Amino acid sequence: MTPLCVVCQHGNAPVAAALLDGGADINLARPPRHSVLPGFTPLMCAAVANHAGVVKLLLERGADGTMKNARAARGIDAGLTALDIARHRANDKAGFAETFAVLRLWCCSTCGVTSSGLSAMAATGGEQHLRRCGNCPARGSSAQYTGAQYCGTECQRADWGRHRGECAEARRAR
Repeated sequence: MTPLCVVCQHGNAPVAAALLDGGADINLARPPRHSVLPGFTPLMCAAVANHAGVVKLLLERGADGTMKNARAARGIDAGLTALDIARHRANDKAGFAETFAVLRLWCCSTCGVTSSGLSAMAATGGEQHLRRCGNCPARGSSAQYTGAQYCGTECQRADWGRHRGECAEARRAR
């Protein structure tokens, strides 16, 4: 059990910030054999528990959105990113839209990579950014909808089947 996972699961942002300042590993997952949220990273723990403020803190500090949970737990299948978990929860439970929106603003809608992760992967060393879906309405036109973002055309094509209906619904709501 990692202390950072525990405080993220309970939504304690000040303690999470202190742990990160003290050198806690932001991406260290719980052991796969752990009884509660096995193989979940601190970002996943915060997403499962619907703590949007902690999710934002972790993403600002460079949490890896591409990591996937090792085992199924609490009705969540194995092999999902924090964004996948938040999307699943937002579809099934009221009140999870804010956590999903925070992740949506920071992560590729398909693979979960963040802009900071893209910059780290770039061979040129230049800063890379996620690109919004060109068909989505402008950000802020719907309280619940922030628009899909992608790290590249491969991820955009892979997500189009799911995103097409969501995109059309957002345009209708405008």
